[in-house]
Amino acid sequence: MDGMFSAVKHRKLLDEDVSEKKDVKALLSFRNSITADPMGSLSNWTSINSGNMCSWNGVSCRKHTNRVVAIILPQLGLEGTISTSIGNLSLLRILNLSSNSLSGRIPTQLGQLKALRSLDLNTNLLVGSIPTSLVNCTHIQWIRLSDNNLRGNIPKEFGGLGNLQHLRLSYNSLSGSIPNSLGKCTSLVDLVLGYNNLTGSIPPSLSNCSDLSMIDLPENGLTGGIPSGLRRLEKLQSLGLGYNKLKGSIPPSLSNCSALSIIDLSENGFTGGIPSELGMLEKLQFLVLQSNKLGSQIPAALGNCSSLEVLFLGDNSLTGNIASELGNLKQLGRLSLYGPGNLTGSIPPEIGNCSNLEWLDVGTNLIYGPLPMSITMLPLSTISLLGNAFEGKLPEGIFNMTQLTYLSLGSNNFSRNIPKGIDMLTELTYLNLGSNSLTGVLPEGITNLSKLENLYVDTNHMTGIIPKAIGELRSLRNLFLFSNNLSGSIPYSIGQLKNLTQLAIYSNNISGAIPESIGGLISLQKLDVSDNSLMGQIPQSIGNCKSITDLVLTDNNLSGRVPPSIVNCTALRRLKLSRNSLYGGIDINFPPSIEILSAYSNNLNGILPASLANCTQLTLLDFSNNRLRDELSSHLLVNCQELRVLSLGSNEFEGHIPLWITNLTRLQVLDLSNNKFVGTIPSSLQSLKGFSQSQSSQLNGVMGNTLYEDIPVVIKGNEYILQYVLAANTILDLSNNNLSGKIPPSIGNLISMRLLNLSGNHLEGRIPASLGQISTLEQLDLSHNNLSGQIPEELSKLFLLSYFNVSFNSLCGRIPGGPQFLTFDKTSYQGNPPCLCDNGFILRKCKNNETSVSTSEEGEKSVWSRIDEYVSPIAMGLGLGIGFGGTLSVIVWRDRIDQ
Repeated sequence: MDGMFSAVKHRKLLDEDVSEKKDVKALLSFRNSITADPMGSLSNWTSINSGNMCSWNGVSCRKHTNRVVAIILPQLGLEGTISTSIGNLSLLRILNLSSNSLSGRIPTQLGQLKALRSLDLNTNLLVGSIPTSLVNCTHIQWIRLSDNNLRGNIPKEFGGLGNLQHLRLSYNSLSGSIPNSLGKCTSLVDLVLGYNNLTGSIPPSLSNCSDLSMIDLPENGLTGGIPSGLRRLEKLQSLGLGYNKLKGSIPPSLSNCSALSIIDLSENGFTGGIPSELGMLEKLQFLVLQSNKLGSQIPAALGNCSSLEVLFLGDNSLTGNIASELGNLKQLGRLSLYGPGNLTGSIPPEIGNCSNLEWLDVGTNLIYGPLPMSITMLPLSTISLLGNAFEGKLPEGIFNMTQLTYLSLGSNNFSRNIPKGIDMLTELTYLNLGSNSLTGVLPEGITNLSKLENLYVDTNHMTGIIPKAIGELRSLRNLFLFSNNLSGSIPYSIGQLKNLTQLAIYSNNISGAIPESIGGLISLQKLDVSDNSLMGQIPQSIGNCKSITDLVLTDNNLSGRVPPSIVNCTALRRLKLSRNSLYGGIDINFPPSIEILSAYSNNLNGILPASLANCTQLTLLDFSNNRLRDELSSHLLVNCQELRVLSLGSNEFEGHIPLWITNLTRLQVLDLSNNKFVGTIPSSLQSLKGFSQSQSSQLNGVMGNTLYEDIPVVIKGNEYILQYVLAANTILDLSNNNLSGKIPPSIGNLISMRLLNLSGNHLEGRIPASLGQISTLEQLDLSHNNLSGQIPEELSKLFLLSYFNVSFNSLCGRIPGGPQFLTFDKTSYQGNPPCLCDNGFILRKCKNNETSVSTSEEGEKSVWSRIDEYVSPIAMGLGLGIGFGGTLSVIVWRDRIDQ
C-alpha cells in the first residue's frame, strides 16, 4: 500500500516538474518577445536563473509549488508584443501588463487560461479585435483593455461570462452596438465603454445587472433614449452618457436609483424639462446636463440635493428665474447656467449661502439687476456674467474679491469708469470688460495684474492712452482694446510682452509710429492696428515676429516701403496694407505661406514681385489703385490655383489680357479695370469655373467659403468696400481700358456671374444674346463703347438685374420688355442714336415698322410670377439701389478677430 502511495506521489512530482518547465519556457518566450526594457525589469528573466523563476521580477507563484499564478509588470516602458506562449501558463490568475508600449494583437491563446481572474492590458498600443476566445476564461472577473487601438465589435460572447464584474474598454476605436447579451453578466459592477465609435441604443437588458454601480458610455454615437428599466439599478452610483446622440426626455424614474452620485447627460439631444424628481437624490454630487435642448425652468426641488457639488445646466433653453432654493446647496462648488438661454430676473441673494461656491457662470442670458453683495462674500475664483442685461456701474464689491482668477463682465451695458480697485485683483488671469459702454481711461493699476493672460476692454467708449507700463503684464497672451476712442501712441514697452499672441487695437485714434520694439513680440500670431492714425514706416523689426499669421495695418497714414524683412515671417497668411501711403517697388520676397495679400490704395510702383510665383496658397491678391506697371505677359501666377480674387484695377498695366488667367479655375473676382490693356477680350474666359458654378453648389458651405477681406468694387459709378467675398459673389470688371473687337458670346457661359463691367472701352458689334443665360447677373455695364444693333430681348430674362447701363453706344431698335427693364431710367440709354425706343415709358414710342417683340398682358403676369419665385429680395427691394453690394452686406457679418 505504501508503495502505491509513493508511486502516485512520485507521479505527481513528475507532472509538477513538467508543468514548471512549461511555465519557464512560456516566460522565457514572453521575455524574448520584448524588444525594449528601459528599466531592466526583466534582467533576471534568464534560462540560467530558471530555478528561481518565482523570484523573477513581476512573477508570483502558487504556495508550495513553482507554478506561475500572476504576472504583474505595469508602467515599465516595455515594448514588443505579447507572446502567444502566455496561453500555456495554465494556472495563471492575474495578467497585468498595463501602461507599457506593447503592440500587435491580443493573442487568442489567452482563451486557454481557464484559471484567469484578471486581465489588464490597459494603456498600450495594441491593435486588432478583442479575441472572442476570452469567453473560455469562465472565472474571469476583470477585463481591462482601455486606451489602446482596438477595433471591431465588442464580442457578444461576453454575455456568457457569468463572473465578470468589471468590463473596461474605453478609449479605443470599437464600433457596432453594445451587445444585448451583456445583460446576462449579472455580476457586472462597472461597464466602461466610453470614447469609442459605438452606435445603436443602450441595451435595456442592462437593468438585469442588479450589482451595476457604474455605467460610463460617453463620447460614442449612441442613439435612442435612456432605458426606463435602469430605475431598478438600486446600486447605480455613476451614469455617464455625455457626448452621444441620445434623445427623448430624462426619465423621472432615475430618482429610484437612490445611490446615484454622478449623472452626466451633457452634449446630447434631450428635450423636455429637468425632472423635479431628481431632487430626491440626496447622494447626488455631480449633475451635468449642459448642451441639450432642455426647455423648462430650473426645478426648485434641486435645492434638496444636499450633497450636490457640481451643477451644470448651461447651453440649454432654460426659462424663468434662477431658483432661490439653489441657495440651500451648502456643498455646491460649481454652478453653470450659461446660455444661450432665457433665464431672466436677478441673481438670487440666497446664492450667497453656497459657502463653498468657487465657480459661477450665468453668461448669455437675460439676467439683470444688481449683483447681490452676498455673492461677493463667497470664495469665488470664476465669475462670468457675459452677455446679459446688467447695466450701471461695474459692481464694486467684485473688486474686493482678491481670490478671483477669471472675471467676465463683457457684452452687457455697464457704464462709467473702471474702478481703481481693479489693481487688487492680483490673481486674475482672465479679464473681459469688452462690449459695454464703459468710459474714462484705462487705470494705470491694471498693469499690476502680473498674472493676467487675457485682457479684453474692446468695444467701449474708453479714452486716454494705453498705459505706458503695459509691458509689465509679462504673462499677457491676448490684448484686445479695439473699437474705443484711445489716443496717444503705442507704448514702447509693449515689446516686452514675449508671450503675447494677439494684439488688436484697431478702430481707435492712436497716432505716432509703430515702435521698433514690436519686433520683441516673438510669440505674436495676430496683429491688427488698422483704422488708426499711425504714421511713419513699417518697422524692419516686424521680421522678428516669425510666428505671425495675420498682419493688418490698413487705414492708417503709414509711408515708406514694405520692409524686406517680411520674408522672415514664415507663418504669415494674411498681409493687409491697404489704404495707406506706402510707396516704392514691391519686388520683395513674400513668404510662400501667404494666402491673402491686400495693398490697394497706396502709391506702390514697379512690377509685381516675382516671389508671388511661389505663393501657391494665395487666395486673394489686391494691388488695385496703385501705380504698378507691367504687361502681365509672364506666367507669374499660373501656380496660384487657389486664387479666388485677383484685383489689379486702377494701375498702369498694359498689353493684352494674358491667357494664363484662364488657368485660374477657382477665380471668382477679376478686376483689371482702369488700366491700359489693349486687344480683344479672350473668349477663353469661359474656362473660369468659379464664374460658372450652379447657385446650389455656391451656397453649399457658404460660411466656409467666405473670404473676410475688404475689396473695392465700383457699382453705378461709386466705389464700395465689400468686407467679404462669398463663393456666390462673382465679379468681372474690365472697364476703362483700350480693349477692342466684339464681346465674345462665350462670356454667356459664366452663368453665375453677379457683376459684369466692360464699359469705357472700344468694343463694337452686337451685344451677345448669350448674356441672357447669366441668370444671376445683378449689374451689367456696357456703356461708353461702340456697340451697335438691338439690345437682345433675351436680357429680359435677367430677373435679378438691378443696374443696367448701355449709354453712349450706337444701339438701335426696341429695348427689351419685361418688368425689370421698367426700373431703369433714361440715363441707362443716353448717348445712343434716337432710333432706340420702347413703348413710350422711358424713351420715345416705337413705330409699328420698328423691330418689336410683343408681350401680352398674360405674359407679363407670368414674368412677375417668375420674379416672385426667383429674384433675391435684396435686389428687388433696392431696385435702383446697389443691389449687388446690398446683397453682400446682408448675407455675412464680418468677424475681424476670433476671441
